[in-house]
Amino acid sequence: MRATTRERDVPLEGWSPLEFWRRRPETALAIAVGAMAVAGLVLRLVELAERPFHHDESIDAWYSWRFLEDTYEGYDPVYHGPLRFYLTAAFFWVFGESHTTARMVAVLAGVGMIVLPWFLRRSLGPVATLCASAVLAFSPIALYMTRLGREDALTAFITLAMMVVVVRFLDRPRLLLPALFAFLLAAGFAVKETTFIVVFIFGGFLLALLGEQAVRQAFPADSEAEPGRAEPGGAAGWSWMLPIGLVPMGIAFGVSAYYNAEVFVTLGVYGVLMVMVVLMLASPREIWDLPVVRAARGVPGWGWVLAAAVFLFFFAMWFTVFFTNSEGFMDGFTEGITYWRGEQDTNRGSEPWHYYLYTIPLYEYLVCILAVIGTVHVFRNPTFVGKFMVWTAVASWFSYSWASERFPWLALHIVVPMAFLAGYGVQVLWRAGKKMWMPAVWVVLAGLVATTLFFAWRTNYVNQRDPRELLTQVHTTDDYLDTVERIEALNEYSKSIGEGPVTVAVDNAISVPNLWYFRGYEGLRWTDSASAQNASADFVLALAGSNIAGIAPDLADHQTTRLPLRDWWAPQFESYHDGWFTGWGNWLVDREVWNEATLGSTDFDLSVSPRALDLEARMDAVE
Repeated sequence: MRATTRERDVPLEGWSPLEFWRRRPETALAIAVGAMAVAGLVLRLVELAERPFHHDESIDAWYSWRFLEDTYEGYDPVYHGPLRFYLTAAFFWVFGESHTTARMVAVLAGVGMIVLPWFLRRSLGPVATLCASAVLAFSPIALYMTRLGREDALTAFITLAMMVVVVRFLDRPRLLLPALFAFLLAAGFAVKETTFIVVFIFGGFLLALLGEQAVRQAFPADSEAEPGRAEPGGAAGWSWMLPIGLVPMGIAFGVSAYYNAEVFVTLGVYGVLMVMVVLMLASPREIWDLPVVRAARGVPGWGWVLAAAVFLFFFAMWFTVFFTNSEGFMDGFTEGITYWRGEQDTNRGSEPWHYYLYTIPLYEYLVCILAVIGTVHVFRNPTFVGKFMVWTAVASWFSYSWASERFPWLALHIVVPMAFLAGYGVQVLWRAGKKMWMPAVWVVLAGLVATTLFFAWRTNYVNQRDPRELLTQVHTTDDYLDTVERIEALNEYSKSIGEGPVTVAVDNAISVPNLWYFRGYEGLRWTDSASAQNASADFVLALAGSNIAGIAPDLADHQTTRLPLRDWWAPQFESYHDGWFTGWGNWLVDREVWNEATLGSTDFDLSVSPRALDLEARMDAVE
């Protein structure tokens, strides 16, 4: 409020945009961020329903539909937390079931992320704030993953919101901020188990910060700075924080790799080492007076009790399906972590540890370049927010590369903190605007921005389900979607002429995405090789090679066609360097793959009855 009052006290000398920015910086920044959010919303809504549902999207939408139909049975860690089912079901209830409404939670989470940098504007500065919002609005990965009806967009929004609350709390402790953080933490657990990684990253940062502040207290020449302002003494903060935080992390994960220890042993070793480091640097009495601890002490005890109550209430409400399934409360604490721990040995997707080291730069090369510049700036001019973003970005790269399940949608969690570092990078270039070499830099930067926007457009609207795009990762095909639309059209025609519904039999082995696409379909039946003897339907969809059509005598006269259900490209990245990286170059320019033999698909056999073929002929004649 004080900043707004000061702005109004300064008269405008004119109404040019530059003058308005100079005299009304907060208002101008609010308008700019708002415009970014509107543009981001429009981009996420354009052709939102055109792409077939991804494997995981169809599961999320189906569970949401089941909740709306009152058949949802509660939390299953295989399909992650229940909160986004409730939210998506709300959209279904208000606006109806469709591809668009099933993806609206992701869309709105993406728009929310565009707005959140505004709440850190006084720590970041206007240029870094605006650039962070721009990256979250237009970057290829952020745009793609917030148009995908999975849980990662909502998880990323919740994580960024928690980061904002942490910064605001340590800047100025307020009574209700711990309760808000507790609400967000409960929401994070109720959306996805990667919140355990978020807790690890945040906890590691706070422990390293405690260690750094203990050193600063022992050597008062390095005085403490406010969270949003540069610290005195150059990189004094980083000279202590990096070894305090990263050396124990390196020891813990090195020991884990050598002894093949399970994930919680590794995290436990890291936590113990960090606590030992802090205790070696300061006595318990001295720790009590550290700035982080003082901030926590600034909230009365009942404020922390309120935060705990908020966490437990919402955690219980969401995991017990609004208090209708009491077992869900303990399942929320135990099942998710048990499942996640077991998955560490699975390596679903079979991607190498360096997966994100090539996937992210191929799409976000501009963000990576600017983030490196921003990181160097933070090292030279350390601030609390800058260090928090560097730590979160580096720890996210490390953590998601270390976790055995590596997929393109998880890259979003790495890109989010990088957006803020990219903002710092642009701020550095902006301040160097009068130097002789800057015009050439701006020309290069403009070219990189243009190509990034082009790739964002091509990935999200032209190749949005093309297997040659690394972001698609085993996507449902247009052939399958054409099959569904063919059945739906014929079913409507058949009922309109009084011949009843078109029957469909689906192989249990390809239940996904058929569960969503044929939800509530009156002529649907499920089958497999054991029950195929009795299978009889106008359309039979079976996993290729299952021979259901060959087993069932009633299907002998059906016309069978093999079609792709899900397709992919397995690039074999160890061969990308053949021909001096020409493989990467050709792929960047026109998405030309360098090993076509690894383009593949999971196929299904579509068997169509003579009755259905006759109906189609009559329908085509009428049209």
